[in-house]
Amino acid sequence: MAFLRQILVTIVVLVLAGGVWLHFSAVPGRYLLAEVEGLPASVKGLVSAISPADDAVKVGATPSGEVRRQTALPLVVTDPVVPAVTRDRLRAIGTGEAIRSVAVRPDANGIITQIGFRSGDAIEAGAILAVLQNDAEKVAVERARIVLSAADDQLARYRSLSANTSITSVQLDEVRRTRDSAALDLQSAEIALAKRNIVAPIAGRVGILDLDVGALVDGTTLIATVDDRSRIKIVFNTPEGFASELRTDQPISAQPTTRSGETYQGRISALDSRLDEASRTLRTEAIIENVGDRLRPGMSFAVDVAFEGNSFLSVDPLAVQWERTGPFVWTVADETSRKAPIRIVERNVDRVLVASDVLKEADAVIVEGIQQLRDGGKVRVRAPVTAPPAPVTPDAPAQPVTSETSPARRAAAAIGSTGSSTP
Repeated sequence: MAFLRQILVTIVVLVLAGGVWLHFSAVPGRYLLAEVEGLPASVKGLVSAISPADDAVKVGATPSGEVRRQTALPLVVTDPVVPAVTRDRLRAIGTGEAIRSVAVRPDANGIITQIGFRSGDAIEAGAILAVLQNDAEKVAVERARIVLSAADDQLARYRSLSANTSITSVQLDEVRRTRDSAALDLQSAEIALAKRNIVAPIAGRVGILDLDVGALVDGTTLIATVDDRSRIKIVFNTPEGFASELRTDQPISAQPTTRSGETYQGRISALDSRLDEASRTLRTEAIIENVGDRLRPGMSFAVDVAFEGNSFLSVDPLAVQWERTGPFVWTVADETSRKAPIRIVERNVDRVLVASDVLKEADAVIVEGIQQLRDGGKVRVRAPVTAPPAPVTPDAPAQPVTSETSPARRAAAAIGSTGSSTP
């Protein structure tokens, strides 16, 4: 009995609560009269009597479409498809080298008796850099000259005797050979003496001197390094993808990495015959003029090489979506959304280069509000919100646009704040 009493009390409470709701709110009355079918006329009359007076609600009337809640169309932000060029520029870091550079080493062993340069001097080709002890070589030259002089005198006498038929031609030939041998001995002695002088093979600048008079040197000792830096050769590595497009005499521009305001123009001078297997790059050399002798071998350069490139369409990275068949973007035409399959060619920081049989230049692709889209559905298009330029004063420099203040973020915030409103 207690259980039945509780059920009856609950039913009475629910009926009273429903009556109170009908009395103070017109919404349940509208719903019962408009949506519930087969409701007896007496019940409809009771509901109409209890519900608040509303001219829009009549007994047995069907409410118009404005009574029902209309679902707002998706609000989207679009971005135009623009043309872009890929692989139109190669940027690489290269190392500068002198156009000619020679490490000078002696051709003989000996003790240095004289040094003919100072660190950093500009020298001409053939200038004597150092002299090795050469007393023995000088003696050998003088001895060879004496022997040659005696051989010349003997040859002259034999020629006179041969004219009088006092000697045979065989004897004259023997003396002539002796004289020629003496001449060769003198030449050999002079060569040995010349090797005691260490000369510069090219014109240029010498490096730091690390030797002093009295030092014992041999064929492995570095006397000096001579650099011809009238022009600088820049060596850099070209990625495999650009290797087939390079050619000799192709223009380049180079900028020292420590001097942002200086740019030098030059041309490619040499290409390697094969790629490096480890790095898959091609060794490339370019030459620039060293105007004013401001550049030095060993400097690093940022090298730019321009190419014709390949033209593609580019879209905002936010527009690219994925499904089982591959990437696609949403396009808008006549406030109707459509899927457009694409093929991604290249991803950059700001844009994605794509190829598509559907997209064309200036098409509008959706970058915000993509979650509620369907193919062929109607949408509302909202242009991205652009911030007015901030005044620049000496005390308040202009602030860069960040991801939090970018137009796309502001447009997305605007969508979030108005997404539930009706047009």
